[in-house]
Amino acid sequence: MQINVTFRHTDHSDELKDYIQDRFSRLKKYSDSPMNVNVVLTSEKFRKSAEVVITGDGIRAAAKQEHDDLRAAIDLVLDKIERQLKKFRDKVKSKRQAQQNMAQGQGAESVSSDETAIPEQVITIKKIDTKPMSIEEAADQLQISGMDFLAFINASTNRVNVIYWRKDGSLGLLEP
Repeated sequence: MQINVTFRHTDHSDELKDYIQDRFSRLKKYSDSPMNVNVVLTSEKFRKSAEVVITGDGIRAAAKQEHDDLRAAIDLVLDKIERQLKKFRDKVKSKRQAQQNMAQGQGAESVSSDETAIPEQVITIKKIDTKPMSIEEAADQLQISGMDFLAFINASTNRVNVIYWRKDGSLGLLEP
């Protein structure tokens, strides 16, 4: 896990940097793959804020918290990030478990059925409403929604496009 700390409008403090390293090291348990943790500490007049963005292999989590004390803001934002990572880990576990159950069910079905029988496929159909928007608006909507992809009508071309999260944490765009 690589932790990057940026100080904006506040003094660079090795003590605070060590505190962040210590507190954020407990996030290692949520992913086996390497993660990049970017922490931005900002101080403006009486408000102090901590903003964290975590990216990794299929992982993207972001949170921001303001407080009078910078250490308290760090602790609060850490709690938010930890909840997001727990939710992501649980989602991955449930998907794996569902895939294993499907594989076991298909394996048992194919053994007991005739060789001439065609196994049934389960197809889920979901209708979505697309609306015209720019690529930047679609990227913002995707980040807000927390979904893996978003279909939209590109306002400049009037064609359906799909914006999605790539495995490296960046955004991809599919244009027909």
